[in-house]
Amino acid sequence: MELKNDLITTIMDFRKKLKKFVDERDWNQYHSPKALAIALNIEAAELLEVFLFQSDNFIPENLDSLTDEMADVFIYLINLVNSLKIDNFTEIVKHKIEKNAKKYPIKKFSAKKYKKQ
Repeated sequence: MELKNDLITTIMDFRKKLKKFVDERDWNQYHSPKALAIALNIEAAELLEVFLFQSDNFIPENLDSLTDEMADVFIYLINLVNSLKIDNFTEIVKHKIEKNAKKYPIKKFSAKKYKKQ
């Protein structure tokens, strides 16, 4: 899988682009942390809706609606990060991944330990 674009675009690139987008439209007055958290959850629900009443292995033939909803979730998350002025979000994510690795060690939580019944 080629990830060239994901390798050259940073979280900060998105943060700057979204800050500019919001600032140009004077939307900061609507972007309280509460409003953004609510909007983030609404978009996450719209992402779930794509899979509603589908089989566990369902993947839409046309990924456009799915990827649009995924992008909306990401955009609202980044807008929330900007609204809260969190400077070290990348480090926060890395730290959380490390915490999860300790909390769920491979020997104890490998998928081989879980079998569908």
